Amino acid sequence: MTEPFRADFHDPSDLLHIEYDRRIGYFSMTDDHLHDHYELYYLLSGERIYFIKDRTYRVKAGDLVFVDRNTVHKTLESGMPDHERMVLYLKPELFAGMSISTELIEALKEPFCWEIPIVRFPSQVTEVLERMVSEMVDEMLRPQPGSNLLLRHRAIELLLHAYRNQHLGRLSSDDREPVLHPKTQAVVRYLNENYQKPLTLPEVAGMFRISPHYLSRLFKQTTGFTFSDYLNLLRVKEAQRLLRESEESITDIAWLAGFSNFSHFGKMFKRTVQVSPRVYRQEYKELGSVRTIKEGENIR
Repeated sequence: MTEPFRADFHDPSDLLHIEYDRRIGYFSMTDDHLHDHYELYYLLSGERIYFIKDRTYRVKAGDLVFVDRNTVHKTLESGMPDHERMVLYLKPELFAGMSISTELIEALKEPFCWEIPIVRFPSQVTEVLERMVSEMVDEMLRPQPGSNLLLRHRAIELLLHAYRNQHLGRLSSDDREPVLHPKTQAVVRYLNENYQKPLTLPEVAGMFRISPHYLSRLFKQTTGFTFSDYLNLLRVKEAQRLLRESEESITDIAWLAGFSNFSHFGKMFKRTVQVSPRVYRQEYKELGSVRTIKEGENIR
């Protein structure tokens, strides 16, 4: 790799987005990452540290990483410069439009829920994946008639290939190289279970018998998040769920999710989700109405 390069594909249906990046030097994600679609990450070259939910993994060239919907995650540099990766963002509706059985759809989505959501295949399987990814990148760079359809099918084909060969590449706890500091992992799990409470960095540091300064530095170093940013992400995630699944007022949802200040809730929600809580709830209801209409049409 000699110079950086990037290619993007946005499906007209907005159900699939693909990014290809060749990055030179050291790179860590700066944005706090949480979204309502599935993410499939394939590392073509280099090495990365990937924080997902409450664990950190060392990802190597050829690895496939599955990130479930609404899961906090972030990639960090591993100490090695330069890497090349492709990321697919898949909305759930993409599967419904592929004319495949419900059983197969659930099977293709299964890896996103694995305890360790990474597969590391032997060379013969990796060669097939590399060829498929290379063909997708070529199609993104030189689109032709039918490119949209081809890339949609290639995305499903990648998932199918991973599902069929999972027995060759599933990682166990023994295979996984531990990266996250045990103390940080304990704190992350505590935050995941108690984010609705009025937590502060000094209080949590005291619970785990370490200094606030040390916890702040260790948390950022090993997860990529600041303590407060990670806590805010968990609370925004819960607010999204309540906006979708309950009829509680937006003010009450802010408190239920753990925010003590409504203005701060609004700012954090919009920064993370890109829309206000009110707009998010309205858009979700409108999407639900469209789905209901389509299902009724299919029944007829």
